[in-house]
Amino acid sequence: METNALILTCFTFLFGELIPTMLYVFMVLTDFRLRVKVMASGLYTLIEIIKYSCTLLYKNEVRNCLKFVEEDWRNVINPSDRVSMIDRVRTSKRLIMMCAIFMYFSGMGFRIIIPLSTGKIITSENITIRPLPHVAYLVLFDVQSSPVYEIVYIVQFLSGLIKYTITVTTFGFMTLCAMHFCAQSDILVTLMNDFVNENQPKDLNKRLAIVVERQIRIRNFLQLVQSTIQYTSLIQIVGSTVMICLVGYYVIMEWEKHNVVSICAYISGLIMLWYIIFIYCYMGEQIIEQGEKISLTTRTLEWYRLEDATARALILLITISENPLKLKAGNFIDISLRTFGNVAKMSMTYLNLLRSVV
Repeated sequence: METNALILTCFTFLFGELIPTMLYVFMVLTDFRLRVKVMASGLYTLIEIIKYSCTLLYKNEVRNCLKFVEEDWRNVINPSDRVSMIDRVRTSKRLIMMCAIFMYFSGMGFRIIIPLSTGKIITSENITIRPLPHVAYLVLFDVQSSPVYEIVYIVQFLSGLIKYTITVTTFGFMTLCAMHFCAQSDILVTLMNDFVNENQPKDLNKRLAIVVERQIRIRNFLQLVQSTIQYTSLIQIVGSTVMICLVGYYVIMEWEKHNVVSICAYISGLIMLWYIIFIYCYMGEQIIEQGEKISLTTRTLEWYRLEDATARALILLITISENPLKLKAGNFIDISLRTFGNVAKMSMTYLNLLRSVV
C-alpha cells in the first residue's frame, strides 16, 4: 500500500510538471524558436516518465537480477574471486557517485541558480513576472499569483529531484549489473585455466561441470539483464541524442547573449548527458570484451593435456563461448562505444540542422 502511494505521488509530481509545460509550449508560445528553447525540459520529463514506467513494468526482472547478484556474493568461496568482485563493485560505486554528483548539481543549477539569477521581470504593463524553474501554464489559474506560484515552484522542484533519482537509479542498475557480469566472467576465465592445470589432475569431470554451470549462469544473468533494460536503455540512447542536440543549441543561444550563468548551467547539463551516455556505452563495451575474452580462453585451452573423453567435452564449451555476449537497446542497437560515436555524430548533425532551420 505504501509503495503504491509512493508511485502515485511520483507520477503526480512528474505529470504536474509535464502537463503545464506542454500547455505553455502549445497554447501560449507561437514562435517556433521559443518553443524549441523550452522544449527540452518537457522532453526530459517525458523521458524519465517512460523510464520510470518501464522500470515498474519490469520490476520482477529487476528483483531477479539483484537476487542473482546476491546469490553470487553468498556463494563465492575463493578469496581471489571475492577480491575481483570487490574491485568491480568499487568501480561501479565510483561511477554511480559521479553520476549522482553531476545529476543533482547540474539539476539544481537549472532549478535554483537560473531562476534566481534571472530575478523578477517587470513588463511594460507594470506586471511583475516571477521566474520558475520551467515555464508553466494553468488554464484556470494564474501561475504568478500566490499561492499558485509557490505551489508550482515546489511541484517543479520536487519533480526535478524525482527525475534525477530515476536517472541515477537506472544508471546505477546498468552499471552494477555490467560490473558484476565482468567480475563473474573473470572468475569463469580463471576456472577455465585451472581446469587444464596439470597441477590439479583430479576431479576433472567435477571441475568441468562447475565451469559449464558457471558459464550458463552468467549467460542467463546477462539475458535477464537484457530483458530488463532493453527499453530503458533505448529511451536513454535516443533521448540523450535529442537532449544533447537541444542543450548544445541552448549553449549557443546563451553564448550570443553573453549570459554567463546560463551558459555554465547548460554546459554542466551537457557534461552530465555526455557522461551518462558514455558510461552506458562503455559498460556495454566491457561486456563485449569479456565475451571475447571468454571465447579466446576456450579456444586456447591446452586441451591436449586432457584425456580424450574430457577433451571432447570441451567442444560444447567452445561452441557455447562462440555465441557473442552483448547488450542491446531495444533488441536492435548494440550498446557499445561504436554506438556512442554514432550518438555523438547524430547529435552534432541534428544541432547543425537545428541552427540552420531555427
